[in-house]
Amino acid sequence: MEIHLKLYGSSKILSDKDILNVQLPNNSNIQNLRKVLTKIISEKYSKSNLNSLPRTAAFFSEKDEVINDNYKLKDKEFISIIPPIGGG
Repeated sequence: MEIHLKLYGSSKILSDKDILNVQLPNNSNIQNLRKVLTKIISEKYSKSNLNSLPRTAAFFSEKDEVINDNYKLKDKEFISIIPPIGGG
């Protein structure tokens, strides 16, 4: 299955477009997506500061609702990833 991941903030480094298409096994959930993103970052962006992104980012559904790690993804679904924001 494929999901369309809308990128925000520092996650935009993952693609030259605002959306990253991610291939996942059927019946995947957000936890599976986090694992795939960890692999993508470690293979292609190891010199960036994105190592903690998959673990710390929040994910939102098409309805702009925060979704947890057990959320079942649907093929061709649009999901947003929002990296944590630091500051003081």
